[in-house]
Amino acid sequence: MIDVKIDFDDAAFGLLSRRLTPAALLAATRRAVRKTALWVRTHLLRRLRDHDIRRKVIIHRIRLYNKNWRNGEGGGPAVKVWFGIDAINADTLAKPRKDAGGYWVKDFYFPGAFVPTINPKFKGKLYSRTTRKRLPFQREKIEIEAAANDAFNQIVDQIPGRLQELMRQELNYEVEKMLGRAR
Repeated sequence: MIDVKIDFDDAAFGLLSRRLTPAALLAATRRAVRKTALWVRTHLLRRLRDHDIRRKVIIHRIRLYNKNWRNGEGGGPAVKVWFGIDAINADTLAKPRKDAGGYWVKDFYFPGAFVPTINPKFKGKLYSRTTRKRLPFQREKIEIEAAANDAFNQIVDQIPGRLQELMRQELNYEVEKMLGRAR
C-alpha cells in the first residue's frame, strides 16, 4: 500500500487552499485523488501491454474503491486500487498455434497441450492433462503476478508527483470557479 499525503503548508498549495471554502477544498481533493487512481490504472495496463498482456484481457481485474481514512491523523479522501494477479487462461491472450509437440500462445509454449475438437463449447480453448490417464484435464494458464509487480514497481515513484500535479490543477479550478471564470 502506498500512502501519499498532500502538504497544504506548502507555499503553492497553502495560498490556493486558504482562498477556498472547506467544501470546495474537499471536492478538489477528492477529484485529484480519483484522477490519480485512474492514472495508476491506465499506466499499470500500459506496462502490462509490454509483457504481451492485452488490455481487454485484464481490464476487469482492476477495481477502484473510494475510501476515507479513519485514523487519528486527520485522514482524508483516498482511493484503493485493487488488481487481481491470478493466472489468466492462455487462450485468452491469442489463438493457440499447433506445433509438433504442443501449442504456442504468443511467446508461451505448452508441451502436450491440446484443443478439444469433439465438443463445440471447448472450441479454441487450450487444455492439458493433469495425469497420464485420459481424464482429468485443466485449462492452460499464464502467471501474471511477476509482470504485475514489475509494472507497479515501474510507476510507484511517479504517483506522489502525479497527485501533486493533479491537486494543483484541481485547486486552480476551484479558485477559478469561485471567481466565476471556470467554464
